[in-house]
Amino acid sequence: PGDPREAADRHTHMSRADDERPPKRRRVLSDAEDEPTRELQRDPLDIRGSLLELHQNMPSFSDVCVVVEGSKSSQEFACIGAVLASASRPLAAMLYGESSRMVTPSAGSSRPRLVLRGTEPWCFDLLLRYVHGLQVALDVDMALTLYHAADYYEVLPLRDGCCAFLLDAVDQANCISLLCRSQSVGCEPLETRCVELLAYDHLAAVSKRDCAFASLDPCLLERVLRRDALVCATEEEIILALLRWYDDADLPAAGSTSHATSPSSDDRPPPSEERYGWLLRLLRHVRWNLLPPASHQALIGRFARLRTPMLDGVPPTDPDAEHVLMYSQQRPRGHVCSAVLRCVPLCSAVFAVLLSA
Repeated sequence: PGDPREAADRHTHMSRADDERPPKRRRVLSDAEDEPTRELQRDPLDIRGSLLELHQNMPSFSDVCVVVEGSKSSQEFACIGAVLASASRPLAAMLYGESSRMVTPSAGSSRPRLVLRGTEPWCFDLLLRYVHGLQVALDVDMALTLYHAADYYEVLPLRDGCCAFLLDAVDQANCISLLCRSQSVGCEPLETRCVELLAYDHLAAVSKRDCAFASLDPCLLERVLRRDALVCATEEEIILALLRWYDDADLPAAGSTSHATSPSSDDRPPPSEERYGWLLRLLRHVRWNLLPPASHQALIGRFARLRTPMLDGVPPTDPDAEHVLMYSQQRPRGHVCSAVLRCVPLCSAVFAVLLSA
């Protein structure tokens, strides 16, 4: 056996070497050995709360001044550029992208300025509130204007929400006015909904209840009348609706002071020759063969009371109109039986009244 002191020295040297070794790494489980994991995500309500706080403290956090110049007024809004850019691609381009030259650089302590034209200040205020998570109360007029602004700035959830509200608001009393305004703001779903209401539901009712019915574009009215699936209780309803469209052309708008004092139908001057020509054209799309004989005499009397324009003291004539009426669509509508009632004599009688002095 060796010297005990040498053995003690070797033991001490080994202990020191062990102390100097790096600690062993803990073995990481492979993917095959599934270890419970959890992904954390910020609660949407918490995110909304932060956006609300930013909106409430806008003067402190804002980094850009947006100047909105409407048709009659303008207003400045303190905004947070990053929040606007995150909600709107066009605003992102104006603030940070290819259109950033629109932003006037800051001078001294003032913020950079972005000028927006063609948007009403109240409308941008609602858009800003929506972007920051606040609720936006709507009525039909507000929804139409806000739809147009949200579509332009591509705040798509707001645009779709306004569209859904407008689709639910369509009824017999506002169908035509909403149809006209849907075209002005470019809301195709609303335009389609209004046309469907006319064609598949309530053309006759709309002609009675909607004071804007006479302003309906005759080209669109012709598109509706051409449909085999046009829904009506009787074809007589279609004729009476056309006569209302023609005869009410010069009535004041509903709610105006002159509406209540407007002259009677007999005292008013007749509509224009152009409108009269459209009436003859639209009557081509009446399914005369579906009219029951019992209604013939009443219809002839109604046409006899129609106000027709005069040109140099002579009623306007259309040499092809009688032919068109006599050989108009004979197919039944999709909602009625296919029994055909020949009404060429009625067409001739109606047209004889229309072209008489």
